[in-house]
Amino acid sequence: MLLNHVNLIGVSLAVVLVASGCSSTGLKQENTDLKLRVQQEEQTRQDYADKMRAALEATEQERLRSNAEMSAMRRDLDAVLQEKNVIVKKIEDLTVIEMEYSVLFKSGQAELSKEGVTVVKKIATAFKKYPGYHMRVEGHTDNMPINSKLKQRYYSNWELSAARAATVVRYMIFAQSVPGKNLSIAGYADHRPIASNDSNDGRAKNRRIRVVIFKK
Repeated sequence: MLLNHVNLIGVSLAVVLVASGCSSTGLKQENTDLKLRVQQEEQTRQDYADKMRAALEATEQERLRSNAEMSAMRRDLDAVLQEKNVIVKKIEDLTVIEMEYSVLFKSGQAELSKEGVTVVKKIATAFKKYPGYHMRVEGHTDNMPINSKLKQRYYSNWELSAARAATVVRYMIFAQSVPGKNLSIAGYADHRPIASNDSNDGRAKNRRIRVVIFKK
């Protein structure tokens, strides 16, 4: 009876230690991802420093009007973008939309899926209501080499990330009549992660389209 009790204590202790190890690993992963997201937001501030500086140099009346418009635009985007893995957020005077690539593209593709067309249409419709703003569409990938099928069209993740961003912009121009002068693209490949590439979940978060909207 005593032996069974000792064995039970040993098993319980082992379970606690394993659970503790899993918890520690998960916490470490969360801390890594959080650090990457903070770095990414700081990078965004650096990338768009000239746009934010221009906003600061505007008159008080212009700033108030721009802030009101941006707030209204974010509310419009929040109202229509109810899809999972789509986030609308504010960074300084910027409106930023983060979308995992699976929201817009099927696995291994660079053409918009049926669902992706719907999402991009929602963004374009909201954006067109606010003239005087510019939208930059960024393509991001994980750090895995592209597969042999995509390799036939895209030499590396650089070309793939830019192609996906260009696909979004092309649809906005030719299907939604968004003026091309109000749009631009960028491809960053795997060089701006927001999560660790050491896990499938982290890599999925890094494969994304990022939209940044600012006052022209």
